[in-house]
Amino acid sequence: MRLRRAAAACAALGLALGCGGKAYVREGFLDHPPKRVAILPFVITYAYDRPAQEGVPSDHRVGRDAFRKTFAQRFSTLGYEDLKLAEVDARLAQSWGPLEEERWRQASPQELGKALGVDAVISTELQRVLHLNTPLYTETSLIASLQMADTASGEVLWRTRVKAAERGGALVKKGQVVDFVKDQVRSYLPPEVKFLRVAETATRQALEGFPNPPMSLPAARAPAKGADVPRLAVLPFDAERPAWLKDAAVVLRRDLAAGLQEGRFDIVELGQVDAVLKAQGWAEGQPLPQALSPAKLAKDVRADLLLRGTVTRWGRTYLLIHSSVKAGLALELVEPASGEVVWTIERKNSRIAGVLKGPTGYKSIVTSPITGMKRSNLERVAGHLAQRMARELNESLAVAAYLGEGHAAEP
Repeated sequence: MRLRRAAAACAALGLALGCGGKAYVREGFLDHPPKRVAILPFVITYAYDRPAQEGVPSDHRVGRDAFRKTFAQRFSTLGYEDLKLAEVDARLAQSWGPLEEERWRQASPQELGKALGVDAVISTELQRVLHLNTPLYTETSLIASLQMADTASGEVLWRTRVKAAERGGALVKKGQVVDFVKDQVRSYLPPEVKFLRVAETATRQALEGFPNPPMSLPAARAPAKGADVPRLAVLPFDAERPAWLKDAAVVLRRDLAAGLQEGRFDIVELGQVDAVLKAQGWAEGQPLPQALSPAKLAKDVRADLLLRGTVTRWGRTYLLIHSSVKAGLALELVEPASGEVVWTIERKNSRIAGVLKGPTGYKSIVTSPITGMKRSNLERVAGHLAQRMARELNESLAVAAYLGEGHAAEP
């Protein structure tokens, strides 16, 4: 009943809804964590009231795939060596045939582990997927169960359930007029855009508190994207205020590394970068040593380029009738041997709630500033900032020219 009331409250305010239960983690998980993990294709198990030959609606497949892609990007920043999704799919198809026929689902964890060459597999079932757009009501939502299984014993190592939704329309946008107008504009967005927002919420919820083991020092291995793809190490971020080092710097670095996974670089696992730095005396939550040699660090982590960052803005402000959340980040792409800065950028992002956002009703003048202060809103602002900066790095003409990709440099 309490969960239902919380869901109703979130829906009434048109907010992203995350209502998953407490995750199960096997006792002693971090004593012997799996090293190599594969994320299996996500499966929709919702019982559709429609002829079997019609199959799963296309927009629901979009939501399923967006969730898997977003989850994999975020999971890649944890202390596991993860198999790329394309490689997972190719190996499954080779052993069990076309993925959409789902014959691979009949395989045991041991059989999957042998075919994929991994220590654990993550499987996900979507029990509910919805994408609805009308002038009065909009909803994009999903309910899913996720679990990790050991491929030697078949034992479940971790399990959780997530519920995430974005709802809007005239039936729920009763206060903040600007929110209502934006919501009407969003109703015309394609399902992949709307599901991406819901997938971000569901992924954060799923991985909250997920066991994150430290990685060992980098071992010699074939580059994940091939020998011709430059390897990039994202260093721990600095911050203009010491208090931001243990929170903002960690969140923004993780989000940026996730956003870079499908770009022009092969990203060195964050855990391996941290393992090398800890061996040199660095501790989490502390700035990098001034005497750190970029050339030596790049050699130790087997990286061609280094990415440095500094958090310039972070936090939440509440002033009774309005509130704001904000994040800012400056980045430098560095050539380690010379120390030359190849590319630099600084961006900021914020979100305002309350009267400063525009006309509002008497209820919204009280509730909007309070709900605008939620931690989830700050994380969303940070996530969008990191995704934007990752996209700008991947699309930079100056970086392309430096890498010799045949593009003209930026003016």
